[in-house]
Amino acid sequence: MRYKVFSVPEIDCDAKGKVTVCDIAKDKLASRIKVLEVRMKEKVKSIEDAEVIVVAGSAVKKAEDLELIKRLADKLGGMVAVTRPLIEAGLADPRLQVGLSGRTVKPKLIITCGVAGAIQFVAGMDKSDYIVAINTDETAPIFNVAHYAIVGDMFEIIPKLIQQLDTKANAAATKSVC
Repeated sequence: MRYKVFSVPEIDCDAKGKVTVCDIAKDKLASRIKVLEVRMKEKVKSIEDAEVIVVAGSAVKKAEDLELIKRLADKLGGMVAVTRPLIEAGLADPRLQVGLSGRTVKPKLIITCGVAGAIQFVAGMDKSDYIVAINTDETAPIFNVAHYAIVGDMFEIIPKLIQQLDTKANAAATKSVC
């Protein structure tokens, strides 16, 4: 039952009914449910709480492509999110979908990879502090909301971004404090 499917019923002060008192034996009230096992459910971090999100769009066609997105998200300490086509293709959990039929997010940084920018998607992320869009189509609607636009193939750009992040991390690790 979804919220607000039915209207609130009208109060009928003239409604009548009959109360029937029944005696029920205590053994009939005892539960017959047998607990077979208790499992602790792992708490999953929600994309709504993430400060950095890397979104995979319809340019991602297979699980291996999604791994590239995950590597970038991991480097940035962020989470992976997806657009509806990836949910429909069975490549991701529906809880990772951004947009009107998914989650509304407002991270500090969102990087969209291969996302065209349908209005339903944009409605779920356009309040993000910084929006970076990577797409081969320079007329993609996502560029209308992006703060930074990268026109090119995400499969060439993302490995270079990861390499740059590794280089910066290595330089910072070897830098002397004194």
